[in-house]
Amino acid sequence: MRALVLGKGGREHALAWSLRLGGAEVFALPGSDGMRDVAEPVAGDPGDAAQVLAAVRRLSIDLVVPGPEELLVKGVAEDLRAQGAAVFGPDRLGAQLESSKAYAKTLLRAAGIETAAASLCRDYGEVEQTLAMHPTRTVVKADGLAAGKGVIVADDAAGARRAARRLLHQYGTVLLEERLRGPEASLIALCAGEDFVLLPPAQDHKRLLRGDQGPNTGGMGAVCPVPLPLGAEEIAERTIAPLLRLLAQRGTPYQGALYAGLILTPQGAMVIEYNVRFGDPEAQAILPAMRESLLPWLYGAARGELPRSSPLADVATACVVMAAEGYPEDPQTGAVITGIAAAAEEALVFHAGTRLGPQGYETAGGRVLCLVGRGDDPAAARAAAYSAVSRVQFAGAQWRDDIGIAAAR
Repeated sequence: MRALVLGKGGREHALAWSLRLGGAEVFALPGSDGMRDVAEPVAGDPGDAAQVLAAVRRLSIDLVVPGPEELLVKGVAEDLRAQGAAVFGPDRLGAQLESSKAYAKTLLRAAGIETAAASLCRDYGEVEQTLAMHPTRTVVKADGLAAGKGVIVADDAAGARRAARRLLHQYGTVLLEERLRGPEASLIALCAGEDFVLLPPAQDHKRLLRGDQGPNTGGMGAVCPVPLPLGAEEIAERTIAPLLRLLAQRGTPYQGALYAGLILTPQGAMVIEYNVRFGDPEAQAILPAMRESLLPWLYGAARGELPRSSPLADVATACVVMAAEGYPEDPQTGAVITGIAAAAEEALVFHAGTRLGPQGYETAGGRVLCLVGRGDDPAAARAAAYSAVSRVQFAGAQWRDDIGIAAAR
């Protein structure tokens, strides 16, 4: 089996690691120097289907796994499938579940899935009208791709107005949602039409600072597995299965990863949003928690023949993201990184934003490294992750020191 991962970040490194675990020969387009331990980098633009198809044919690739959502929104998976390639990922219409919050909300309602009340606003006048009628709709979401940073949870209507004004300027349309209360969880299903299997549930830590303070980020860490009330299977029957049925009934079956971002309210699990790919950094926590490679499930889904069994968590994991100085607003690059080899003796090291420079690895992005501790329980996983963090040094490094505390209690 030869597999090609599209992308170059920490999520893609983790996907390549899992595919390699299953015995595949793995390539990554474009990949990175930090991924060379599990995948051979291939030059090219992953958003250009013609370049990807040329690599697929040249390298005799059996399975293509796109990482970032932008590629799916551009239709790379759809275009490759049209040329006969086996691809794990949705087509353009399926990708709109993530690229358009308004479209996703419409489908949620049509499928009868519990979600927050919301209003679509195309200008500031509509924002004012909405908040006058619904002052609790203080969650402001950009109606478009925002790299995980297009959601602002305001404390009050005044904060929502400020957030909406900024996001309207950037994206043109925003969604104002009712603010729900409760812990969040991530439930990812591997889908082939109406059939799906679940990955172990995880929990992301989005804010930059401990205690969920500071600005929103693409994710500062994640833990896996996490307990869900009623259990993951029953929650999936309420939040994932109805959507897959609706899409199949409309003649647009879904294929790929479907990520349900959940909030666990006193009234039950409700969907905050859908993503159409593996989460980042959730993937870095979920994949190492499982006892086996995801290869059979990804290949099966790409061929429309999912294995009936579900991947199971074998250990607990904690992923801690080390970010660059100035992240998320103005990340600084070029800082020399030391201690990666020592950290790898304590935990898995996935490269998110690094490059090889004259003095070794240096920072090349906002999120730099993902250090994943594994253990028999959450406390052991957390200890391993932070032991690895203590080995790594670079100027201005940022990380949260409370990833997985709740899970470890």
